[in-house]
Amino acid sequence: MRRVILAAVALLVLLAMPRNAEACSCMQAGPACQAFWKTDAAFDATVDAIERAAGPEQDLGNRRVSFPEKLVRVTVRAGFKGVTASGPLEVYTAADGAACGYDFKMGQRYLIFAWKRPADGRWVASLCSATQEYDGTGPSGAFLASFNRPATGARVFGAVKTYERHFDRDQTSRERKIVATVHLVGGAKERTTTSRDGFFEFPALDPGPYELRLDVPTGFASDYTTRNIDLPDPRACQEESFLLAPAGRVSGVVLDAEGRPARNVHIELTGPETEIHPDYGLASLDATSRNGGEFEIPGVPPGRYILGVNLRDLPSQYNPYARTLYPSDGGAATIIEVGSTGIVDVGTWKLPPPLKVVRLRGIALSPDGKPMAGIYVGAWDVTGSPVEKARGAGGTKTGADGSFALELREGRSYTFMARDTENHLLPVNGPRVTVGAPDGEPIRLTIQPGPRLNP
Repeated sequence: MRRVILAAVALLVLLAMPRNAEACSCMQAGPACQAFWKTDAAFDATVDAIERAAGPEQDLGNRRVSFPEKLVRVTVRAGFKGVTASGPLEVYTAADGAACGYDFKMGQRYLIFAWKRPADGRWVASLCSATQEYDGTGPSGAFLASFNRPATGARVFGAVKTYERHFDRDQTSRERKIVATVHLVGGAKERTTTSRDGFFEFPALDPGPYELRLDVPTGFASDYTTRNIDLPDPRACQEESFLLAPAGRVSGVVLDAEGRPARNVHIELTGPETEIHPDYGLASLDATSRNGGEFEIPGVPPGRYILGVNLRDLPSQYNPYARTLYPSDGGAATIIEVGSTGIVDVGTWKLPPPLKVVRLRGIALSPDGKPMAGIYVGAWDVTGSPVEKARGAGGTKTGADGSFALELREGRSYTFMARDTENHLLPVNGPRVTVGAPDGEPIRLTIQPGPRLNP
């Protein structure tokens, strides 16, 4: 790509992303036959050395900064575009994957797609380009070899798929390919094909503009079914895939305890037997109620569910309710069954009152009784001995005399944690408190200034 376009791409809520995914988010360049026409250079090279480097200075607010990079020294075996001579060449990339840097390895051979950065004229490659390990074979090798023979026409291809989300403790999902009808319009002609095992292809195309259109199968939904395509060359290609969500929806209107429309309430849907994972939390779908109390949860797969508010049972200023299950009538939760094309309207749902706020006062002291000033003290909601590790319920900094005050919820149980001014976790010796009426006696926390529990 001529420019790496960094964007926060909002994916379908159904899509379960890998938990160890890089923070890098960008528009991918596609396969070699697609990326080749939109990049400044493409060449076959072997990595000789990797060194630390500094990128060009950029304006960041009222100061200029330089972000770390890697200088990758390579030997070019063959140039296909932008680089024609064999021999040594320098390529730069960001220092890590979170900044979209490509993870080059010493001695490895690559097909590198790079652009020339205007700020300093350097060749730059990224995780978002089509750069790849390369041995001269495979689809990329076949594409480059096609320049030595007559062109057979451009291609448009891709997949139609969904992710089956499982509402289990580990929040697993499975990709499933979908049979669907796909149309390609261009060159005064409409072509139609059916995806096989989720894959479709339109071969032998003339260069020019096209419109790709998907007929969404029954039981699925998508807001993005049409793509505009421009094929610049008879050897070009474009890969376009369609990700579908289940068509099921659950909707209703939520009221507060006085019968008024409740706005900005976080509504959740999960399985009746779904357990909370200690690290990943609860597998659920959710929506926020609008001004009139209306809510709609889209993308619901066929299955049996319960509906609730604060299913994690972690009240806060943003979610002030205890764990509440629909229909909140004092009985068991109602099981909601959603079919393959089901739209379930639960009607009007009246919530109980939010939990009362109680101001809890305390003092943080060192083991010798001296006030611990300027440290962060936080409360952890441990009501019912939950398995979930992340249970933060708010925090504040201590004053010069070590005092602090926290707004917590009546009837809830809490333990406490502390961090120093460098954000290191400190050992805390303090009570487990069940919050009662306001204006109780201040609690005392004994804070060890060291050793630190984490670096």
